[in-house]
Amino acid sequence: MKSFRGRAGGERGAVAVEFALILPVLLMILMGTIEFGRVYSQFQVYNGAAREGARCAAVQATDFGDCVVQTEIEQAAQPYDVAQTASVAGACTDESVGTNVRVSWLQDFDINIPFWGDVTLDRTIEATFRCE
Repeated sequence: MKSFRGRAGGERGAVAVEFALILPVLLMILMGTIEFGRVYSQFQVYNGAAREGARCAAVQATDFGDCVVQTEIEQAAQPYDVAQTASVAGACTDESVGTNVRVSWLQDFDINIPFWGDVTLDRTIEATFRCE
Protein backbone atom coordinates (compact mmCIF):
# COMPACT_ATOMS: atom_id res chain seq x y z
CA MET A 1 0.00 0.00 0.00
CA LYS A 2 2.82 2.34 0.80
CA SER A 3 4.44 1.91 -2.62
CA PHE A 4 1.15 2.79 -4.32
CA ARG A 5 0.89 6.12 -2.45
CA GLY A 6 4.45 6.99 -3.32
CA ARG A 7 3.85 6.28 -6.98
CA ALA A 8 0.65 8.36 -7.15
CA GLY A 9 2.33 11.24 -5.36
CA GLY A 10 5.10 11.37 -7.95
CA GLU A 11 2.63 11.72 -10.86
CA ARG A 12 0.51 14.51 -9.41
CA GLY A 13 2.22 17.22 -11.41
CA ALA A 14 2.12 15.29 -14.69
CA VAL A 15 -1.53 16.19 -15.32
CA ALA A 16 -0.79 19.91 -14.91
CA VAL A 17 2.16 19.69 -17.30
CA GLU A 18 0.13 17.79 -19.90
CA PHE A 19 -2.70 20.32 -19.63
CA ALA A 20 -0.25 23.21 -20.04
CA LEU A 21 1.12 21.58 -23.18
CA ILE A 22 -2.26 20.90 -24.78
CA LEU A 23 -4.00 24.15 -23.75
CA PRO A 24 -2.73 26.29 -26.70
CA VAL A 25 -3.92 23.64 -29.18
CA LEU A 26 -7.34 23.46 -27.54
CA LEU A 27 -7.66 27.25 -27.52
CA MET A 28 -6.67 27.46 -31.18
CA ILE A 29 -9.31 24.85 -32.12
CA LEU A 30 -11.96 26.64 -30.05
CA MET A 31 -11.16 30.10 -31.40
CA GLY A 32 -10.93 28.74 -34.96
CA THR A 33 -14.39 27.23 -34.64
CA ILE A 34 -15.84 30.47 -33.30
CA GLU A 35 -14.11 32.53 -36.00
CA PHE A 36 -15.30 30.17 -38.76
CA GLY A 37 -18.88 30.57 -37.51
CA ARG A 38 -18.56 34.35 -37.46
CA VAL A 39 -17.14 34.54 -41.00
CA TYR A 40 -19.69 32.04 -42.36
CA SER A 41 -22.52 34.09 -40.84
CA GLN A 42 -21.10 37.22 -42.45
CA PHE A 43 -20.85 35.40 -45.79
CA GLN A 44 -24.52 34.37 -45.57
CA VAL A 45 -25.57 37.96 -44.83
CA TYR A 46 -23.68 39.16 -47.92
CA ASN A 47 -25.31 36.46 -50.07
CA GLY A 48 -28.73 37.64 -48.89
CA ALA A 49 -27.75 41.23 -49.65
CA ALA A 50 -26.68 40.23 -53.16
CA ARG A 51 -30.06 38.55 -53.71
CA GLU A 52 -31.82 41.72 -52.56
CA GLY A 53 -29.71 43.80 -54.93
CA ALA A 54 -30.39 41.44 -57.84
CA ARG A 55 -34.12 41.47 -57.06
CA CYS A 56 -34.04 45.27 -57.04
CA ALA A 57 -32.23 45.33 -60.40
CA ALA A 58 -34.72 42.85 -61.84
CA VAL A 59 -37.78 44.96 -61.08
CA GLN A 60 -36.35 48.31 -62.20
CA ALA A 61 -38.06 48.06 -65.58
CA THR A 62 -41.53 47.91 -64.02
CA ASP A 63 -43.59 50.96 -63.11
CA PHE A 64 -43.25 50.35 -59.38
CA GLY A 65 -39.49 49.59 -59.45
CA ASP A 66 -37.85 52.71 -58.01
CA CYS A 67 -35.18 51.10 -55.81
CA VAL A 68 -31.44 51.76 -56.02
CA VAL A 69 -29.36 48.58 -56.20
CA GLN A 70 -26.40 49.72 -54.05
CA THR A 71 -28.71 51.13 -51.36
CA GLU A 72 -30.67 47.87 -51.21
CA ILE A 73 -27.44 45.88 -50.87
CA GLU A 74 -26.08 48.10 -48.09
CA GLN A 75 -29.35 48.00 -46.15
CA ALA A 76 -29.61 44.21 -46.45
CA ALA A 77 -25.96 43.73 -45.40
CA GLN A 78 -26.39 45.55 -42.09
CA PRO A 79 -24.57 45.45 -39.64
CA TYR A 80 -21.67 44.65 -41.99
CA ASP A 81 -20.11 47.05 -44.49
CA VAL A 82 -19.99 46.31 -48.19
CA ALA A 83 -16.37 46.64 -49.37
CA GLN A 84 -17.02 47.83 -52.93
CA THR A 85 -19.73 49.16 -55.16
CA ALA A 86 -21.64 46.29 -56.72
CA SER A 87 -21.53 45.80 -60.46
CA VAL A 88 -24.76 45.03 -62.28
CA ALA A 89 -24.49 42.90 -65.43
CA GLY A 90 -27.50 42.97 -67.71
CA ALA A 91 -29.90 45.87 -67.31
CA CYS A 92 -33.59 45.09 -67.12
CA THR A 93 -35.85 46.96 -69.51
CA ASP A 94 -39.32 46.31 -70.86
CA GLU A 95 -37.71 44.49 -73.83
CA SER A 96 -35.43 42.26 -71.71
CA VAL A 97 -38.10 40.57 -69.60
CA GLY A 98 -37.10 36.97 -68.98
CA THR A 99 -33.35 37.54 -69.20
CA ASN A 100 -31.05 37.42 -66.19
CA VAL A 101 -29.47 40.27 -64.28
CA ARG A 102 -26.38 39.59 -62.15
CA VAL A 103 -25.11 41.59 -59.19
CA SER A 104 -21.60 41.00 -57.84
CA TRP A 105 -18.75 42.57 -55.87
CA LEU A 106 -15.45 41.52 -54.28
CA GLN A 107 -15.65 41.30 -50.48
CA ASP A 108 -12.84 40.93 -47.94
CA PHE A 109 -13.25 38.57 -44.98
CA ASP A 110 -10.88 39.03 -42.03
CA ILE A 111 -10.15 35.91 -39.98
CA ASN A 112 -8.42 36.46 -36.62
CA ILE A 113 -7.27 33.36 -34.74
CA PRO A 114 -5.03 33.69 -31.65
CA PHE A 115 -1.65 31.93 -31.96
CA TRP A 116 -2.20 31.71 -35.73
CA GLY A 117 -2.37 35.27 -37.01
CA ASP A 118 -4.66 37.35 -39.17
CA VAL A 119 -5.79 36.13 -42.58
CA THR A 120 -7.77 38.07 -45.18
CA LEU A 121 -9.79 36.17 -47.77
CA ASP A 122 -11.25 37.78 -50.89
CA ARG A 123 -14.50 36.30 -52.10
CA THR A 124 -16.79 37.38 -54.95
CA ILE A 125 -20.34 37.78 -53.73
CA GLU A 126 -22.88 37.36 -56.51
CA ALA A 127 -26.52 36.71 -57.18
CA THR A 128 -28.61 36.27 -60.32
CA PHE A 129 -32.27 37.15 -60.74
CA ARG A 130 -34.61 36.99 -63.70
CA CYS A 131 -35.92 40.28 -65.13
CA GLU A 132 -39.64 40.71 -64.53
